[in-house]
Amino acid sequence: MKRIALVIVFLVILSCRGFVFSQDDKNKKELPAMEEQVAPDMNVVNNKLTITNAPVGKRVGVFNIIGNKVRDIQITSSEFETELNLPRAIYIFKMEGTTRKFIVK
Repeated sequence: MKRIALVIVFLVILSCRGFVFSQDDKNKKELPAMEEQVAPDMNVVNNKLTITNAPVGKRVGVFNIIGNKVRDIQITSSEFETELNLPRAIYIFKMEGTTRKFIVK
């Protein structure tokens, strides 16, 4: 008998859960729309660095695989392109929260 009563109470609680924990529409607050920011896209082809959606005025640090900084590049336009003239090796490019690894051939 106790088991049946416990099962009934459990089922009643589950069925009423939506009513107990639901919010009124008047209490809901709309969050302000967030502006979508497109992440910059870096690419290295034929010893040439190309960055699309680049943040103008920021800098790109170029590091060798050991961690030494070999170049510091200032971004001058949102569609940025520059010749690297780097020797063949693996490099890490860091720009304000974006890190990419490229092999310069």
